[in-house]
Amino acid sequence: MSTALQDAFPTRIFPAADPNASSTSTVDSSILPLPALVLGAGTFGTDYNTPEHLSSSIPVETLRLCFRYGMTALDTSPYYTTSETVVGRALKKLSDEFPRSSYQLITKAGRYGRTRETGFDYSRERVRSSVEKSLELFGTNYLDGCYMHDVEFVSESVGGGSSGGHTVDADGQISEEDLRRWGCAEGDEATVHGPGDEKVLEAMAALFELKKAGKIKAVGFSGYPLPTMLRLARLVAAKLEPLDIMQSYCHHTLQNTTLSSFTPYFKAAGVKQIISASPLSMGLLRTAGGQAWHPASPELQKANTQAIETLAARGVKLEDVALGFGFASAALGEDATPTPIVVGLSKPSEVVATMEVYSKIYLAQNEAARKGRKPGEGLGEANQEQLECERIAVDLFKQSGTYNWTWPSGGL
Repeated sequence: MSTALQDAFPTRIFPAADPNASSTSTVDSSILPLPALVLGAGTFGTDYNTPEHLSSSIPVETLRLCFRYGMTALDTSPYYTTSETVVGRALKKLSDEFPRSSYQLITKAGRYGRTRETGFDYSRERVRSSVEKSLELFGTNYLDGCYMHDVEFVSESVGGGSSGGHTVDADGQISEEDLRRWGCAEGDEATVHGPGDEKVLEAMAALFELKKAGKIKAVGFSGYPLPTMLRLARLVAAKLEPLDIMQSYCHHTLQNTTLSSFTPYFKAAGVKQIISASPLSMGLLRTAGGQAWHPASPELQKANTQAIETLAARGVKLEDVALGFGFASAALGEDATPTPIVVGLSKPSEVVATMEVYSKIYLAQNEAARKGRKPGEGLGEANQEQLECERIAVDLFKQSGTYNWTWPSGGL
């Protein structure tokens, strides 16, 4: 990395944290004051980077640059191999410049391994010990947020809510028939469908207890299949209390925009804050394509390759277009509440490139033109190339039948 990049203090894009904010864990039910972009620190694990990369100074330099830009929140999990350890080590080295009150830590509990059978432990005892371990690794006495990780793998599968396919019609609407099939109809809120649901409730109760004890500021869960997450959000609200936060991933991208259709239902269930992760769909929507483990279907992989090649012929990278859409449309629901976006970054050059896209596409545009927009719409005259490239990619996904298609996940 160049000395100029390492030493420069970049223009802060996001507002500075309140210097008078308490460094203790005083808890209330307000929405976390997150920046528009949240660092996805899963990249500090071995699924995305080599041990040599992770043991070098690069993670520290990456986190420093994020914080200097004002991206002062990060999301991770014990499941992301070395991530919490690497993050904790970096935070310690940055403590003089960035005290604990200047950034926000969100992690997860409940998932620790690869398989559904052996990788999950939602027991009250393990949730509590998991949170304590995360606090130890981060060197802090509180978390800003904690999710139960990938709830669909533990909960009951109802009406194909975790199976792959399309959950919205061509106009982005959800049918009443599907809501009933998924256990999301009016009157079904408190229905427990089996032992998996009981485990989710036990785990969520443990998190709420830790919140009351001052260990966590905001409590929620993360997952992939939106029908299952909606059913569980309603169940937790009926049996315990509404979620403070919820993280969806890969459902607000160029390939899949269904989070916007589900948002009003989540808000009706009392979810206070929705966070959207992975505008690149876990690394799929980029020039290099997805990792070998990516669950995209062959049809989606093919359409993605076509989008990469078509945009490359125009001198444009798919990842820049995908980030541009994610950044410049993340205000979902009828009230257009800002939706923080989690984006994974591994090194300083990626941070700079991301901030350049954000500045170009987001900051320069009229706010009203961004809220809840669909690919290829809004933004105005200054970004016609961005809009045209969005339309090209989406048309290819639509032609292949993979636009708004979801892959199977969880309790199947």
